[in-house]
Amino acid sequence: MKSIFAAFVLFAMLWGTPAQAANENVTIRFGVLPVLDTLPMQVAVQEGFFADAGLNVELVSFASALERDTAMQAGLLDGYFGDLIATCLLVRQGVPMRIALTSYRTTPGSPMFGIAVGSGKAEATLADLRGASIGYSRSTIMEYLLDRISEKYGLAPDYFRRIEVKKIPIRLQMLMDGQLDAAILPEPLMSLVEYKGGAVVLTAEDMDMPLTVLCLHERFFADEGRIYRRFADAYAKAVEHLAETPEKYRGLMARTCRIPPPLAPKYPIYRYPAPALPTAAELDDVQDWMIAHDMLKQRMPHARLLPGNVR
Repeated sequence: MKSIFAAFVLFAMLWGTPAQAANENVTIRFGVLPVLDTLPMQVAVQEGFFADAGLNVELVSFASALERDTAMQAGLLDGYFGDLIATCLLVRQGVPMRIALTSYRTTPGSPMFGIAVGSGKAEATLADLRGASIGYSRSTIMEYLLDRISEKYGLAPDYFRRIEVKKIPIRLQMLMDGQLDAAILPEPLMSLVEYKGGAVVLTAEDMDMPLTVLCLHERFFADEGRIYRRFADAYAKAVEHLAETPEKYRGLMARTCRIPPPLAPKYPIYRYPAPALPTAAELDDVQDWMIAHDMLKQRMPHARLLPGNVR
């Protein structure tokens, strides 16, 4: 991680001094959700790393992905946090943005999504759940993960009785009330289920896949990506600081990432991936899944999703 961070610092030295950067005062209105994946962005703003790079990054928090997507489509945002499914859909619809960095990828020991059961089935094994009802949302990263988890464990497509419950809080409540046998949920809701007597049966933590990304408007990749590199450099500093002094940011995490109060004092502070982009193969896997689910007619060229003339 330190070598990657040093590389970004070198980029900043080669492509512009701090004084030059500060004089530009580039404003970036960046749409986020109150989720764990966005903690490094919060750190970069709080610690002034973006400001030091001459970037006035304003984090605009949305209550739902739909509101965030609508704002991005309307041109009200310059940057965007979201999952790969939503990102591909927005780019297909003509939103002029590119993936800047992966914000989170599945990491052993740091589960971000998984299948949870309520207290009434806390002792259930995977074999016990054949034919069980599971709450999920169609045509989203949740369905993508449910399919990939099922493939990993050799489960037939009809192993679970899938019930669509789009709103995650309602899905959680139905699980806890016993109206669902299981549900695919993100953190920290999986941990909340465990706190209330339920259990987590499976997670996606060891599947090594990028799940969420940070995107920027196309114009920030112009001039050989000068502004993009400064954004990535500042973000790298935030990831580095989080890894070195995680407890310093526990309060920030609790406030901005919706950590339930009973969990906040001891909730693990994850290690976030060093700045990188999804690979071509990973983008192809997501797009192939979307084609199979009638969300895309054909793959989009990688050049529509990734930075272009950036050295």
